[in-house]
Amino acid sequence: MAPEGADHSSIQQALNNASDGDVIEVQSGHYIEHVHVLHSVALIGLDTGGGRPVVDANKSSTAITLRANGTRIEGFNLTGSGGCGCGNAGILVDSSDNIIRNNILYKNRYGIYIEEGAVNNTIYGNDFLENRVPASDTGGNRWSMEVKEGGLLGLFKAAKPMGNHYSDYDEPDEGCNDTNLDGFCDEARMIGKGPGIDEHPLTAPVNV
Repeated sequence: MAPEGADHSSIQQALNNASDGDVIEVQSGHYIEHVHVLHSVALIGLDTGGGRPVVDANKSSTAITLRANGTRIEGFNLTGSGGCGCGNAGILVDSSDNIIRNNILYKNRYGIYIEEGAVNNTIYGNDFLENRVPASDTGGNRWSMEVKEGGLLGLFKAAKPMGNHYSDYDEPDEGCNDTNLDGFCDEARMIGKGPGIDEHPLTAPVNV
């Protein structure tokens, strides 16, 4: 449920009243919704004392669907998609030029499902945990990013690669070896059946 004192009773209601370029901040809470993003907005989950906001699809359809180009989604726990192999997911991407980062996607049919023709999306710093299929992508999207540290210190350090963490690809017996102990699997992770690829998969969760 949405927390008391929020400006809107649901995430979808906030999005329905949004315009392109808006930043929508979502407080801690458990939101049982199928959220459709139809404007180019930044949708940001904030831990306001009760943990990350959870968007729960309640075992049907998709938790968040991106229909607008140029959106940003970060800071959410996304779970409970339907079991259909037709694209039910924590996040279904049916648009381009989006940024999806620092989310936890767990116990979905697909963690992230990118429709054919949706390109130039950047997905990094996410945890894919116990999804039936972590992600599906027909190509043309980035699954890692060069990231600089925040603050003054970051001005003097080179950017470092950041991929995503996959619970089915973080142990040697799953193909993830880290021989130089840099926190990344030595081998890239193919996204679904390819051609999408995460060049810098992480050996441990980054958001939990």
